[in-house]
This record gives sequence, structure tokens and C-alpha cells, in this order.
Amino acid sequence: MKDLNNILIASFVILFSCGSNSIEFQDIKVIDSILHSSVQTNHPGIGVGIVRDGEIIYEKYRGLSNLQHQIPFSHKTRSNIASTAKQFTALMVLDLSLKEKLDLDDDIRKYLPNLYKKVAGKIRIRHLINHSSGIHEYVDLISQEGKVWWKHVGLDNNDIMKLLEKQNDLQFKPGKKYSYSNSNYNILAKIIEKVTGEQFTDYSKSFFEDLNMLETSFVERYMGVIPNKASPYSDWGKGEWWETPMVTKTNGEGFLYTTLRDQLIFEKELQNSENDLFIKSQKPIPESEIKTYGFGLKLEDRIGRKAIHHDGVTLGYHSQTIRFPNEKLTIFILSNNGNIRSDQMADEIANILLKK
Repeated sequence: MKDLNNILIASFVILFSCGSNSIEFQDIKVIDSILHSSVQTNHPGIGVGIVRDGEIIYEKYRGLSNLQHQIPFSHKTRSNIASTAKQFTALMVLDLSLKEKLDLDDDIRKYLPNLYKKVAGKIRIRHLINHSSGIHEYVDLISQEGKVWWKHVGLDNNDIMKLLEKQNDLQFKPGKKYSYSNSNYNILAKIIEKVTGEQFTDYSKSFFEDLNMLETSFVERYMGVIPNKASPYSDWGKGEWWETPMVTKTNGEGFLYTTLRDQLIFEKELQNSENDLFIKSQKPIPESEIKTYGFGLKLEDRIGRKAIHHDGVTLGYHSQTIRFPNEKLTIFILSNNGNIRSDQMADEIANILLKK
């Protein structure tokens, strides 16, 4: 029996060690151990996927998508990836620009004339995409009114637009500085509506269908049913799991419910395709002075290597995507467990796979 076990293990190593897109059996064991040590089987869950050289080489799930009903976190689970969704809103805008439906240098008031009427200089669409517009963060503006954004029942993009229409000044001259603001992407969603004549949620749903991401959609109604939706949890330092109700329905900046499987489908296409849209989406925005943030993506090195990445956190939900273009390697993590750090886990996994 011992000899048989050795043969099976050797065969498994060969299976995952052949070809440039392989993964060593030992690496699988180490990555598995990271998941197991981070998430217990009866705790809120996680999904981890890895794509290398255009093929999925790792896809694992652990924990629960719903604690009350003890539903496992699986390939069917739709979790909120928060700000990691920004790349898709930016991709839609870039696609419209390549189709000459809009120009990235257009002033945003060409489409939304009630915004910042007293600002003389241009606020270009590309300023929104890479957070160089100087537009205030809506979360901060709501806080200044003495309110908490995530307790605002039914908060949507129209509410945010009304709030922004009251603002007279920017934080700085557009294009000169990077300052992350979710408001930029709520405005981009509105511009997409103006250009396409469709609701953002409807247009984006068709866009995802074209990408073969059939289990991916932005939130439409805060009480709407999303099949296989994961619930968000954290213990908030109290030692017991608490679920945070999601009562807002903003989109464009986040609140994209998706499966790990859909994200891996997209990553495979991104690595394999020579589509001009995909290629340009991974680079800095042309004519921009900001080079460290592009089309909804951070363009800064990770673990000492060239990387394209973004993270997302919304209460108990969080996610992380890291692409290493030179190595044709992507790691994607999504979770409903607010007690763990997907960004740190992604770096740890990357170090295993990119060891010298």
C-alpha cells in the first residue's frame, strides 16, 4: 500500500508539473494550508483562483456563504467584490471610447451639466477613471451631514448625484493629483447611461454576458434577490459573528456580485486575447499625468515585481485581484469573511508561485 501511495503521489506531481502553466503538487499543498489556516469550515468563506498562461491552475473554496443556513461557499456563490469592480466600469467606458461613442477627453458636464457649474476648467472623463478629478468622496460628504452612508436605506447613484450637484469646489485642479474617490465611478455609471440610453445595470448586464460572465451583475435593488448570494460577516472584535445588512444600492464604484468562476473566465480571456480593448485596459490612461492608476486598476509593483491589481472592501465583503503580466499570472480572491485580509493572502500565494 505504501508503494501504491508513492506512485499516486508521483503521478499527481507529474500531472501538475507538466507544461508552462502547471502548478507543483507541493505548491498546492502550501496554498491549501493557507486557506485552511485562515478560514475554518464553519466560518464565513473564501474562494481562491489562479490563472497562469491562460489556464486555470487552481480553484478552491472553503467556509460558508451563509452561516444561518450553513450553505458552503462554492463555485455558485456570488459575493460582493466591492472596489475591485471598478475595472469593469472603466472597461465599459474604454469600450465606448474605442467605439467613438464618447471621448476620454470630454468634459463630464457635456453629459451631466448640473455638476460643478462654478468650476471653470475641464473635468475630463479620464480624470474620473484614474481618480485625478478632485471630486469629493461621497462617503465623506455624507459623514459631514452627520450620517453614516451604509445605514442610508436605499442610497443609490441618484442620491449621490444630488449630493455632488450641491458642491461648488473641487479638492484640486483636475489632472494634477491622485486622490481616490468612489464618487468618480458613480459619475462614470451615469455617463454610461447618458451615452447608451440604458440603465447602467441593464447595460452592464449585457456587457458581462458578452464576456461570458453570466453570474455577474451590479446590485439593482437593495432588497432584490440575488441567487446564491453570500452574506457579509465580521466579529467586529466581539468574538462572535455578526451579519451586516446591506441596505444601499449604489453601483459603478462597487457592489458587483460575482462568482470566482466568472472572474477566472475573465482572467483567462484577458491573458489569451489580443483584443485591443483588453490590452489598453491594462495600461495607464493616454495623456494622463497619473501613471500609478489606470482603468480602474492600480499600476504599482507588488512583491518587487511589475503588477496590475486592485482590492475591494465593503464591510464583511472583500476581494483582491493581482496580475503579474510578465509572468502571465493572476491571483483572484473573494470572501465574505471580514476577519481575514485577501490582499495579504494574495501576496503570500504570489510569493509561493514566483519563488526563484
